[in-house]
Amino acid sequence: MNPDQRPRIALDQGTANLQAQLEAKFPGVEQTFFAVVSSSDAETSRQQAQALAAMLEQHKDLFVSAFVPGTGPFYDANALLYRDTDTVRAHVDALLQLEPLYHAMAAAPDMGGFAALVTEIGKAVEQGRSPPGLASMLLAASATIEAEIKGTPRPLDWLALAGLDMQVQASRWYVLATPVPGFEPEAAAVARQASAGMQGVSWLWPRRALASSPSELRDFVVPVLLSILLTLVLLFAALGSLRQALAVLLTGAVTLSVAGASATALGPPLDGATWSFALAVLAPVIVAGGVLAVAFGQGRSHGLAPLQAVMLAAHRQGSFVSAVVLLFAVFWVSWLLRHVPSLNQFAVIALVGCLAALISSLTVLPAALMLTAPRQAEEAPHWLDEAMGENGATAGRGALDVAAMVLLAAAVFSAVFLPAMRFGERQLASSPPPLLEMPDARGAVHILTPEAGVKDLVGRLSALPEVGAIRTAQQFLPPDVGAKIGELRRLAPLTAFQPVFGPPADDATLQQDFDDLQAQLSNVANGPASTPQLRDAALRLRRAIELFIAPEPPDAQRVAALEKSLFSGLGVVSALAQRLAVMEPPGVTDLAPQLLRRFVAQDGTWRVEVMPRSGVGELSFAAALRRAAPQAAGEPIVSLVRNEMIHHEAILALATALLAAAALALAALRSLRGMVLSMAPAAALITLTASVTVMLDISLNTAMLAGISAAMAVLIACSMLVAVRLRGSGRSMRAQVLPLRAVLLPPITLAGAAAPLVISSRPAVAELGASLAMLFLIVALLIVLLVPALARWLDLLAEPPPQPVHRK
Repeated sequence: MNPDQRPRIALDQGTANLQAQLEAKFPGVEQTFFAVVSSSDAETSRQQAQALAAMLEQHKDLFVSAFVPGTGPFYDANALLYRDTDTVRAHVDALLQLEPLYHAMAAAPDMGGFAALVTEIGKAVEQGRSPPGLASMLLAASATIEAEIKGTPRPLDWLALAGLDMQVQASRWYVLATPVPGFEPEAAAVARQASAGMQGVSWLWPRRALASSPSELRDFVVPVLLSILLTLVLLFAALGSLRQALAVLLTGAVTLSVAGASATALGPPLDGATWSFALAVLAPVIVAGGVLAVAFGQGRSHGLAPLQAVMLAAHRQGSFVSAVVLLFAVFWVSWLLRHVPSLNQFAVIALVGCLAALISSLTVLPAALMLTAPRQAEEAPHWLDEAMGENGATAGRGALDVAAMVLLAAAVFSAVFLPAMRFGERQLASSPPPLLEMPDARGAVHILTPEAGVKDLVGRLSALPEVGAIRTAQQFLPPDVGAKIGELRRLAPLTAFQPVFGPPADDATLQQDFDDLQAQLSNVANGPASTPQLRDAALRLRRAIELFIAPEPPDAQRVAALEKSLFSGLGVVSALAQRLAVMEPPGVTDLAPQLLRRFVAQDGTWRVEVMPRSGVGELSFAAALRRAAPQAAGEPIVSLVRNEMIHHEAILALATALLAAAALALAALRSLRGMVLSMAPAAALITLTASVTVMLDISLNTAMLAGISAAMAVLIACSMLVAVRLRGSGRSMRAQVLPLRAVLLPPITLAGAAAPLVISSRPAVAELGASLAMLFLIVALLIVLLVPALARWLDLLAEPPPQPVHRK
């Protein structure tokens, strides 16, 4: 079983078709893993993101794809277009301004030409001019010569100097990894392991990847052992006999075993609804077994032998036990008729449990009671009977009436919360919450539409106050591309400059070139018009040249290698400038294939991705999107439809069960007064539950609805017992009047059985344990306070009015 698995709910055909279409055209888009890779150094974060994507790509059994948006041929060719228009204009201006310099260097790509170039720079400085961009060029040349000195040649990056480098510079990169459907938790574990040794990597997980690894000991074994122990203690306290408590516990174990076998035989794994069948199966055993055990104890207290006490208890309470089992069956049959497959399976298991409870209560329990009974009868009366005033005074009746009136008033007032009750399943929260500033699709609604309808759809959705972000394939193209292309067209007059390297110069010429270069760099550094940046760059280049030629002048081959490192990149600048001058605006079909596939299907269908505004609830967001675009799909839409289905089916199932239970109570008690005493507390339980769930902002999921059904059945059954004690039945039901502890035993014991589930690390298990314990405690409170008070109030209403006395 897996309590975190979403219950199976039969979606309407339209929603199922839309969801199937989304999955078929864009497989895995809702379960994508997002890794955010951050670093102060842009190149480091880029390389780390690409390495992580490559590692995930190797696990073809767990990942369909993994890639880094912003990398690849498309972005290499169009990176300049992703910068703002002013930046593009500035780079074009600088390239045009430095065109003569590039031509001069390309015409003489050697140390002599470099010295001549620096000479011209020196002349410009002497004239009071300091041309922009020269400091960066001198610093880059210094870095290239220093790398040559260290023996690690690094060609001068002329593209970067010209501002035409085709690489997106960012300190934060993303890895988008699509897991194989059904293997999200396993893929998440591999992803965590792959990024364990990397700095600055954080993951954004979809819900399916957050399924926790089960801890059988903490999640199930320890809570179940504590539940058994607490149930035994409470049974012992109520029955006053450890032997009888063990007999009832044995009967419950037999019933649970039979129900568990039926759950295994049905086949589907137990999900978030069906796993909780144990308490629903145990409830009729506790009610019927408790009644028979108390009746058996009464017989023994009157001196009857074990066999006689068992036969008398079965004779007097057999009809009530049958009515109790039938009452529970009515509730489970009502769920069997609804369109909720998980609760259908739950109902089948519970019905098998009802049958097993009836048989075991009339066979296993009597046998256990007889075999374990002592030879001498137990002493009477029970201490709880004395404490509850079974034979005592009624001094506190007024206080109980006041408490019952307060409880009834609270129940009536709580009816205003009924329309606000929410039915739905517990949602696993995304970790961390969806982030609008990132390409994060968790919690998104997806709308499939032809390309022609995208613009109109985006316009309509943008007007919704619930919408926080809208993403389409168009958004991944460069913005304002027309203006940027217009700026690049200014490069058209630029003539080509391709460096042509000549034969190596002789040693004397090289020595003279180096001397001239050093002298001119000194003039540039000392020039009055030189900026601080240009002065520092000239001094650094001069020191680099001194280190390169000392202590011995380099040979011609080494100088030729340095010249190629310095000037070979000029041809790349020329070729790129010519290509940029004739560049056409990129289209959607030019996007990187893996990114394009996320937004445009192979048949041309576009996917519009809509994210909620911060603070907007998932269901409110889904409802607004479905009104604006009926073809919307995605997890929020499915959650909305599932919740609507649960809401509709729960109302029908509970209404059907309550009507059938009322008819059963009327038939069993043969008294309208008894039927009112039995059913009124159930109405109070519903309204009180509504107020608690609304004020605590709780959605009643399928497991909780099954628990509420069991709680109402227990409440109605125990209220019928109270009605019998208070003469609320007709002559047809001649059950022996049982003490009040027989009525309180079932809800208190079931609350104790459910409470230990709270310690489970599974949220679904812990939430159900807390809600069921609270429900059964409310049931006990209603039985103690409301039912007796209602009986007294009805008696008062039924009394004839006093007759006036006339004096003569």
